Amino acid sequence: MIVVSLTNCPPKLRGDLSKWLLEINTGVYVGQVSARVREALWKRICENVGTGQATMVFSTNNEQHFDFYVHNTLWRPVDFNGIKLMKHPNAVPYKVNNDSDNKLAMSMAAIQRMNKKRRRNSLLTSYVLVDIETTGLSCETDEILEIGLVDIGGGIIKDRQSFLIKVDTIPVGIVKLTGITAELVSSEGLELKTALEKAFEIMDDRNVLIYNAEFDLAFLKKGAESCGVDFPDIHLLDVFDLSKKMVRNAPNYKLDTIADFLGIKKEQTHRALDDCLLMNEVYLKLNEK
Repeated sequence: MIVVSLTNCPPKLRGDLSKWLLEINTGVYVGQVSARVREALWKRICENVGTGQATMVFSTNNEQHFDFYVHNTLWRPVDFNGIKLMKHPNAVPYKVNNDSDNKLAMSMAAIQRMNKKRRRNSLLTSYVLVDIETTGLSCETDEILEIGLVDIGGGIIKDRQSFLIKVDTIPVGIVKLTGITAELVSSEGLELKTALEKAFEIMDDRNVLIYNAEFDLAFLKKGAESCGVDFPDIHLLDVFDLSKKMVRNAPNYKLDTIADFLGIKKEQTHRALDDCLLMNEVYLKLNEK
């Protein structure tokens, strides 16, 4: 979702924005658009607002879960210890007595408390876990065999979905690894386009957790392109990257290895839905650190 606030907005720009957003008050527009459309709208605003002022706030995948742009305004975004804040044009730093460096009066203890609270609040409570199984390792020559999704809301599992996908052949090694057979796919499988549309509807504009996202996203985006399906606007968190940052001295960073290293006793089945649930346990365990 995005919110745009404008002053002295030219009529032509109001007309352009009204094609995508709803004006809920004079100069205030809200809406839900993809990241690509959002960036195009901001470029249009900056090019056409003239002497007017513009601010855009939008949801994104960071610790604050939002970010903002400004144009032609004295209010300025500033980074304060990793948190993005807005500096008031009339703000005056508070001086500590006898502080010749004119620093802000905040003790190290206060900063440490803020950092601890920020880390604690960084745990997501609403997100979708996504995993895929494929017929091989190359998105150019192999196919998606299964898509699994687990919807978490308020820290609890709200829904879980698994879509098998019709493919022409399944290598023997993949059958042994996943237990997915040609007969199973033939009786329960969906066309790739249908499966992607269902999955993308669940993922759209959500926090999405994937383990080794580069691999999964390559297949999902290639599949979307081949089927003519728009890829959803997602806020991605790669639990694989999180594991590498937080777990030291692991033998490797495969999902089942990290789960075992963290004391999670659950065998990886190499089925998409089960791997989503295992990834969720890993994510929660990592955030206990």
